Amino acid sequence: MRARIASIENLIARDPGHRNILGLIQRDHLRLAALSLIRARRVLITSGFPILRAGAGETDGPPGALAIGQALARMGVQVVYLTDRHHEQLFRAIGAEPLIRFRPELLEQDSFSHLLAVERPGRARDRNYYNMRGEEITPLVEPVDQLFLEAESRGTLTIGIGDGGNEVGMGRVFRGVTRAVEHGAKIASTVPTDYVVVSGVSNWGASGLVGALSVICGQDLLPSGEQIRESVMRLVGAGAVDGLSGRAEPSVDGLPLEHTLELVEEIRFHVHPSPLRRVRELPVGVVGAGQSGLAVSRLLLSRGARVRVSDERTVQVPEDLEGCQWELGRHTLEFMRGVELVVRSPGVDPRIPLIRGLRQRGVPVVSELEAAYQLGEPKVVAVTGSLGKRSTIELLGQIMESCSRPIALGGNKGKALSELLLEDPSNWMALAVSSFQMESIVRFRPRVAAILNIRPSHLVRDSAPTETVRIKSRIFMNQGAEDLLILNYDDPRLRPLADKHWGETLWISSREPVDRGAWMEGKTIVLAPQGEVVGRIPWEACVPYEDMLTAVLAAWSLGATPSQLMSAAARLVPPKT
Repeated sequence: MRARIASIENLIARDPGHRNILGLIQRDHLRLAALSLIRARRVLITSGFPILRAGAGETDGPPGALAIGQALARMGVQVVYLTDRHHEQLFRAIGAEPLIRFRPELLEQDSFSHLLAVERPGRARDRNYYNMRGEEITPLVEPVDQLFLEAESRGTLTIGIGDGGNEVGMGRVFRGVTRAVEHGAKIASTVPTDYVVVSGVSNWGASGLVGALSVICGQDLLPSGEQIRESVMRLVGAGAVDGLSGRAEPSVDGLPLEHTLELVEEIRFHVHPSPLRRVRELPVGVVGAGQSGLAVSRLLLSRGARVRVSDERTVQVPEDLEGCQWELGRHTLEFMRGVELVVRSPGVDPRIPLIRGLRQRGVPVVSELEAAYQLGEPKVVAVTGSLGKRSTIELLGQIMESCSRPIALGGNKGKALSELLLEDPSNWMALAVSSFQMESIVRFRPRVAAILNIRPSHLVRDSAPTETVRIKSRIFMNQGAEDLLILNYDDPRLRPLADKHWGETLWISSREPVDRGAWMEGKTIVLAPQGEVVGRIPWEACVPYEDMLTAVLAAWSLGATPSQLMSAAARLVPPKT
């Protein structure tokens, strides 16, 4: 359960507005908010953010409020919607009933177990309300946020969902908003909530919360794509506008509605436990017949699954896989009819029509890395980064071989995890992991994870650096207190990730000493993984510093002593690039 909700929490952190969403997320608040709602009795849900230029409400907020309210109602919770006179017609247009208007004495006259806000303005330090441009909107806002400030004294739990820093609940991350969001010092909300769900679009945060409730309850409480589309169309018909463009169009924050529909289907995939828990006789589709696709096909067959493989190329079918069904030269939905799970090879773009069509049909799609991990749950060291991940695991392999503790190497541009599991499932494995592999993981949990760097020339599918960081952070999203994360202190984009990790974080640096980890002093590696220096390793640089420092720390975590590391470093052969 925790892994599925952690994955949802990362998915809704997609950051189309470049607002440092990942940095603002409070880890595990999504799960905790959902757990609190499981015990809810009567919930007051509010939304409605005015768009100054249009003099109207926006399409972000009310659909999310409705989705949460309908999910709670299906759980047997009494729901009441609250808005102001500026948004009343929008709520009625989408059927958000019963609906009440704001009045200051509301909590004195009525009782609620929870107050929940989706994209609702929260007052700034000067007690005024602002939009993302820093423009004052106070005359258009009724002080609904006052109820949230009063709730604590009444023993009422509060939940806020926002995407920009100026909403109810974002007072919980006030400092981060003032530092990282444009106009943040002026617009940052000072209204905290017990739990805050931060997302790239507030409707996405609401869908994430419904997804988390679905995981906990074991039933799909998410709205259908048609229901989402209908609610947005009704909003626009009642006068709502896109919050970014200010136009009356069925889009949200400048994004086509399809972005939301696809995200909801990705969330829906997490609702039920993995089909791989009952792998025998499970019909599974594999998309892509490269090295990873063939390896996972063999692994699935060894566990008793019924496998069919699709590749848009015309490839030679291996003799040992001739018993599978094959589709060559194209990808079609018809060929995948009846499968209960699809494994996507890392080179297959998740945006191709086949993958999108499968998700729209509710078929879960996972990476080879995820499927193999679920089938074997091996002991893994996983390394990612824009550059150097393959070099790093090869260095680690040489060090561990020198220590007479060999480990298996694989991952990106090497053996697939599925292949390593077929060879020796009990061995430690070091994997070079690409962003493409991590896009659709859910339960993958390396014992040791490392992120080497983020380079502008190596961004994920031409995305922004913040989106690349979000995807790479999935490498440690399932790690616990006993697991280790290694980060490059020299890369400022990576430093904030330490706050998202529950286990121990070690640092590497080629420029300066670090609190715990390893760094360079001239031609010497200084090893201090627990704070005190335990070794100094002479080293003539033959590979990038970050690769070698990471390999040394990973080897130490696997039991290599400082003297063994020194001996191994003297005999290292530079990996081939």
